[in-house]
Amino acid sequence: MKRVLFQNLRFHGDFQGPVIKRAEPCRICGSDSGCKIAETRFWDLQHCSLIKCSSCGLIQLDPMLTKESTESGCMAYYLWEKTQVPTREQERNLLRNYRRGILLAFQIKKLGFEPADILELGPGSGYFSSGIRYVFPDARITVVDIVDEVISGNLNIHRFEGIKGSPDNLTSLVNRKFDLIIARDILEHVSDIGIVIRNISELLKENGLFHFLTPNGHEDVWKHYVNWRISEEPSELLINHVNYFEGKGLLEFLGQHNLYPLKYYTYQVKTTFKGQGWSLNRLQAATPSVNRSASMIINEFKNDNDQPVFNKKDILDQWYLRTRLKWLTFLYCHYMHQPLLKINPVWNIGHEIFGLFIRKS
Repeated sequence: MKRVLFQNLRFHGDFQGPVIKRAEPCRICGSDSGCKIAETRFWDLQHCSLIKCSSCGLIQLDPMLTKESTESGCMAYYLWEKTQVPTREQERNLLRNYRRGILLAFQIKKLGFEPADILELGPGSGYFSSGIRYVFPDARITVVDIVDEVISGNLNIHRFEGIKGSPDNLTSLVNRKFDLIIARDILEHVSDIGIVIRNISELLKENGLFHFLTPNGHEDVWKHYVNWRISEEPSELLINHVNYFEGKGLLEFLGQHNLYPLKYYTYQVKTTFKGQGWSLNRLQAATPSVNRSASMIINEFKNDNDQPVFNKKDILDQWYLRTRLKWLTFLYCHYMHQPLLKINPVWNIGHEIFGLFIRKS
């Protein structure tokens, strides 16, 4: 049994494909060659390849999505999620993000940090940073997003300062420094990942913290790889994912920008244990691409009048106001939302990569 398991793990670690000349250079190291893993499309029907860089190992789209297609795709997904996900499920997601914010804040406090100035890139509902402010009530929180509705929502619901922009262009913040920068489910979406990480490092104070959450790119890419190897047909990208990180490469990449791990692990391993990434199985292939564009989705849902309007107090009354004692809040967050199994990301096992890094010169 052990022999079979480790054989599978070794197979899980390799992508096989032709080495080709890239249409665009790698956005980190500038290499012009890489291993072709699959062909993909997104809602805007742009045809791309997934290429693993020959030099730094980062897996990216080639050619990269344009700025316009990225923004329209983000807007399309925002509207789709707002109108198609059931209201009850949206409320559960808001509460879940709030609890996770509290959990991270307690972890930071345990390390002896008291962040006063916090920046979140791509805040979504804002409930994660709202949970952090529960532990650090005097913290000043600023959010950056490319979607106007997200900025206005964070201002109206949480009173967060909002700035419209993208993580690769933060010139409006050039004169500010932050104690904590948050980028949850953001790094996989940005085209110029090298510029984004450089910006984050430059905006952090010495000994400032950087927290991120990003999918384990190896698992994300595997289903596209399977589809391409079996059918040689393009598969549909997942919500503008354009960067796919493997654990070892991501660690080295962040180290080049003076960011070093305090906590770094993967979790949610059930997809791995079910066999994803261990065999070329049609059941594990990605969804074939469909002829649907981001603009079609935006036009379909932009005038939907059934969008729920959430009242923060009503949502938090379901949980927060019933557990006002801090020790009970901490225990609930810690045991209900702390991953039980944490794995070193260099194994490329697990669905999500969790990082809490510190900036050192």
